[in-house]
Amino acid sequence: MFDSSSPTLKLQFAGATDVGLRRENNEDAWWAGSLADLAKEPLVEATGAGEFSAGLWLGVCDGLGGANAGEVASRIALTETQGTLATAPRGKVDETLAREALDKANTAVLRASRSNPEWAGMGATISFVWVEGGTAMLGQVGDSRIYRWRESWLEELSVDHSPVGRLRQAGHLSESDARRHPSRHVIDQCLGGGDPGLLPDCSRIDLVPGDVLLLCTDGLTDGVSDAEIATILAAAAEEERTLPETVAELIKQANRLSGRDNVTVIVARCVAE
Repeated sequence: MFDSSSPTLKLQFAGATDVGLRRENNEDAWWAGSLADLAKEPLVEATGAGEFSAGLWLGVCDGLGGANAGEVASRIALTETQGTLATAPRGKVDETLAREALDKANTAVLRASRSNPEWAGMGATISFVWVEGGTAMLGQVGDSRIYRWRESWLEELSVDHSPVGRLRQAGHLSESDARRHPSRHVIDQCLGGGDPGLLPDCSRIDLVPGDVLLLCTDGLTDGVSDAEIATILAAAAEEERTLPETVAELIKQANRLSGRDNVTVIVARCVAE
C-alpha cells in the first residue's frame, strides 16, 4: 500500500457548472482548492492541484427553493462549510469538525431563510471531500453524489438521502427505474429547508494514486448512467482525456441525455509525484 502521508501525493482537479437546457437560473455551486484559501464565491470553471499534506477541499451544492432562493442557499452552504474547515487548525481530517462545519452551514441557511420572506424554506444539498495529512473524508447531505473510479471499477461512495435513492442503492429499484420514478427528486435531508434537524454522513475514505473522484449534482445523474460515467472516467484515469475535457464531456452528455436541470461536475485525479 502506498504511504498516503507522503507530501508528494496530490490531487489534480477540474470543475465546471452549466445551467442546462431548461432552466433560466443556475442554483448549483461548487468550489475546489487549498484550505489555505477561503471560498468567498462559488467557481464557474476552474482547474488546479494541491498536495494532500497542505489540506484540500472539493465540494458541490444544489440549491432548493425556487426563484433565486436556491442559488442563495447553495452559495451559503458552500462558503460556510468550507470556511469552517479553512479557518480550523491544520493537521488531519476530523469527523467531529466535519459535522460541526455542516451544522454551522445548516444554521446559516436557516438564518438567511428567515431574514427574507422570498427565501423561506430554501435549502441545499452538499457533497464534499476533505483531504488533509494523508487522509480523506467524505461529507454528504442530500442527493448530490461522490463516485470513485479505481482499477476499472466505479464505486458510489456517497449515500443518497432520498427514499428513491435508498431503494436504488438497496437493489429494489433499477437505475433506469429510479431515474424515471415520479418521486426521484424528493429528498429527506438538506442544509436549511426549514428543518433544524440534521443527520449528515461523514466518513473516511481512502485514496491511492490512480484513483479518479467525481463529485456531481443530480443534473448529471438525472440523465447519465453509471455505465456511461464509468466509461468517461476510465479515459481520464488512463490520461486519454484531460480533466477539463472529462468535465466538459460529462456536462455535454448530461445535456444531451436530459438537460432538465443545472449540472455541476468536479473530477479529481490522485497522483504521486
